[in-house]
Amino acid sequence: MTELGKIKILLAYDGSELALDSVRYIGEAFPQDRTKVVIFYVETKIPRSFWRMERELDFRFQSPQIRATMAQRKKKINLAMKKAAQILLDAGMPSDAIHTRVHIKNQSIVQDIVEESHQGYGALVIGRRGHSRIKDFIVDALPIKLLGKIKNIPLIVVGKKPDHKNILIAFDGTREIIKAVKYMSSLISTRGCKLLLCHFQHGKDVSGRPKKEALPNKMFDLPMSYFLEAGFASDQISFEIITNEKNPTHCILEKARYGDYGTIIIGRRGLTPLKRLIFNRVGNTIFQSADKHVVWIVQ
Repeated sequence: MTELGKIKILLAYDGSELALDSVRYIGEAFPQDRTKVVIFYVETKIPRSFWRMERELDFRFQSPQIRATMAQRKKKINLAMKKAAQILLDAGMPSDAIHTRVHIKNQSIVQDIVEESHQGYGALVIGRRGHSRIKDFIVDALPIKLLGKIKNIPLIVVGKKPDHKNILIAFDGTREIIKAVKYMSSLISTRGCKLLLCHFQHGKDVSGRPKKEALPNKMFDLPMSYFLEAGFASDQISFEIITNEKNPTHCILEKARYGDYGTIIIGRRGLTPLKRLIFNRVGNTIFQSADKHVVWIVQ
């Protein structure tokens, strides 16, 4: 949060047309009257070798063309930033809540984004795809790298043409996910949203006896109170307990696809080392498979 209770959102933006989906998502998903957005572009430094080469006689004749290319690149970046800002303006966000920042790369794109995220932001938003549409190991490299480094705020990865209205929350009942639900409920707009808290439960407890379902039902009471306090209506919120599901990742993806849930929210804190290892596989699978969804990783 920032001044006067406003939500400060960091948008990691590369200036591409594909990245505009993440801008549109912010305009739709976050309340315009209490959201502040910083559109953050990491610009590559001009190599020192260029300036050394410029001083050499054999290279000097190429300098005007290179300088013209650099000027054109700067113009392209400025136009892309203005286009992103205009999308937020058209969504109803006031102009004084939209800020653009071109940051000269200091360490690496990932590390510079991480360090910027420590400056009082409530969430980091990034597009799943940038300049390239090629589906190979490069596609999700930046979100995956950020997944291991963004630890104190939600990381929101926006897929192609997202619809935030229906939200599926993979709810495990831990204090960490309940805390995450409370925080998330204060971030998103309540307009027209449908929320599903989905809990996966093994049919038997550690002693081999069947589990009682009263306790899981009770654990929904607190998140329900948080959503109601944030302004959601009770008919916007539903709960589901799934037992004996051997592949929760597949189940999450199927429910999101066929239940028209455009946003998937998963947590990762408070896990044992073994469960964290399993979760990391789940999270990576969701990143790779849910390319038309928005995926929140909350702490």
